[in-house]
Amino acid sequence: MIKGKKVYLRPIVKEDINYLNDWKNNEDTFKYLGGGFLPTSIDQQIKWIDKLTDTSGNNKRFIICAENDKPVGMVGLYNINWIHRTAEIGIYIGDKNSKGKGYGQEACQLIEGFASKYLNIRKLKLLVVTENVAALKLWKSLGYYKVGEYVKERFIDGEYKNVTIMEKFIQH
Repeated sequence: MIKGKKVYLRPIVKEDINYLNDWKNNEDTFKYLGGGFLPTSIDQQIKWIDKLTDTSGNNKRFIICAENDKPVGMVGLYNINWIHRTAEIGIYIGDKNSKGKGYGQEACQLIEGFASKYLNIRKLKLLVVTENVAALKLWKSLGYYKVGEYVKERFIDGEYKNVTIMEKFIQH
């Protein structure tokens, strides 16, 4: 468990399937994420759960829990490159009543610390839909900076959207 003041991060367990399925099927939560919004049956997600719980490979996913032990979202490190010491970071707060409380910011800080101290990751990268103002604000507040932009990269709400490329060195 990775503990903070407002939240803690814990590995995903099979019992999280109902939370994960509810969040995956919420358009507002998933439309801006890399995989996009695509309603998914719990039966399909049960097939994926072993992959989500596996932290032995190049992806490390964690459930974000608030003070009351309630799962509120997920944060992860993806495509870890063990030679170059880089990874991608991604997060979402799936519980709509938990948005805007600073849980996402603290969860990112916790996983950055874990990545630096225990995985020897030196740089984190991410993609964010440019019109997702709340996400851009979060990433900028955490010290990520824009290094580029993909034009008309993701199809959302019937049109192609630009994607901002950001990164941050967490070790110097």
